[in-house]
Amino acid sequence: MQTTDTPGRTPQRKDAHSNRRRILATARQKLRSDPDTSLDSIAQAAGVARRTLYGHFPSRHALIADLTQGRP
Repeated sequence: MQTTDTPGRTPQRKDAHSNRRRILATARQKLRSDPDTSLDSIAQAAGVARRTLYGHFPSRHALIADLTQGRP
């Protein structure tokens, strides 16, 4: 049985925040050098699985929206 503060939610992985920050930092760098870089390329450069990237950002649009809004 899982213990969570919110019923029905699974606890977030301990490294989720650092993965998200690393994805954003890598995406910022890669998109500056090549605006057409793929999400797969960003995931590989960030050292995360594609599934991890898509878990944080369901689309390229969502990733770019977070970058332009300056969210961590």
